[in-house]
Amino acid sequence: MRETLIAREGLWLIIPSLFLSVFFFAVHIPIASIIFFLFFLFFLFFYRNPKRYSPHIISALLSPADGKVMEIGDIIDREFLDGERKRIAIFMSPFNVHVNRAPCEGVVARVEHRDGEFAAAFKKEVDQVNERNYILLEQGDEKVLMVQIAGFLARRITCYMKEGDRVKPGQPVGIISFGSRVDLYLPKGYEPMVQLNEKVKAGVTVLAKRRG
Repeated sequence: MRETLIAREGLWLIIPSLFLSVFFFAVHIPIASIIFFLFFLFFLFFYRNPKRYSPHIISALLSPADGKVMEIGDIIDREFLDGERKRIAIFMSPFNVHVNRAPCEGVVARVEHRDGEFAAAFKKEVDQVNERNYILLEQGDEKVLMVQIAGFLARRITCYMKEGDRVKPGQPVGIISFGSRVDLYLPKGYEPMVQLNEKVKAGVTVLAKRRG
């Protein structure tokens, strides 16, 4: 998929708002024209997809999302993984770039979407009750689980990946609209390279490295 500077999911909002702004300007209704032009600028800003250059670091995991690290801790997952793993949760505000990116090279082993609630992304247990999408990547014997989680304002999760796809570090894998959260479950033997409340960039910030 060819990467563009504006995520394609925003075109259905960007183009109509610009058209209506021009239309109301042409029929001499300036207030309406200004309002729709402001909507156009907001959607253009929100769905931006700036070019990212991902570092090539062996045995490293890149951040899958822009935002702030809101949690680093151990959690048990026996459905997608094989027990206890370290998890890093990233909160994405409406002002962050919302395109999600692959944390590493690998093969998509499983993609699963689950319907749910739309509680605020910073609340506890949203990873179990909110609408979410699981992307399981395999690189050799290592498994990396990435979870896109909808938040209070986020009403749409889009995943570009399907099972069997091969991804590269920093490659766009999806987008969540209007604020949300992305969790990354580290393979065994990896340790976090970030701290709580640290700001991270998708496809750029090194989130974790293999020990040794």
